[in-house]
Amino acid sequence: MDKIYKASKLDFMLIRYYLKSICFTICIPFAFVLVYRSLITGISFAMFLMAMSSIYTFTVAEKNDMHRLYGTLPVSTAELVCGKYLHLFLLGAFSLLVSSIVQPFILIALGVTTSLSEVLVAALVGSILFITYIAFQIPGYYKFGPIKGRVFMYIPVVGVLLTMFVLEKVNLKNLAFLDAIGQNKLMMPCFILIYIVLMIGISVVASVKIVKNKEW
Repeated sequence: MDKIYKASKLDFMLIRYYLKSICFTICIPFAFVLVYRSLITGISFAMFLMAMSSIYTFTVAEKNDMHRLYGTLPVSTAELVCGKYLHLFLLGAFSLLVSSIVQPFILIALGVTTSLSEVLVAALVGSILFITYIAFQIPGYYKFGPIKGRVFMYIPVVGVLLTMFVLEKVNLKNLAFLDAIGQNKLMMPCFILIYIVLMIGISVVASVKIVKNKEW
């Protein structure tokens, strides 16, 4: 676990040049929530933007030919890949935390009532979307690189458009679906947990296999 953390720390060092862009990325959804006045839409958009920033580490690594350096590090391929995922999940968690705190206050300032249950549901939806985006993007970047694999950067675009389409069909003020979840208190959390574990597990395994099969 210590080596995975160190690999993750290396990725954070690589994106220091993009820190201002990442901070700006976190702030953009604040304006977005002013327009749509929907917490779940705002947080989903925040996670969508943060998922798109996952290309930064791959871009820096390719630009500076870091692959040879990776080969000399005293870490296994699996640990190096897991460090990449940890790095991105930490960025996503930070974005989610900031959005879950700031966006409700923006809505309250606009006179839009926001309950704790709405914040939790929005955070949950944002987390699931982020994990789904990353699970598809990372193997694509490892396989094709940040240039040829740039098409994978737009997976979140498709995802957020589909999310907004679904949200238009759902009345979030009538949180009836929460009552349905409440009737099956264990079923929904178990389903979500299984989905997250499967997505991350399959994605990590695919990424490790791709890296091992590559000849740097």
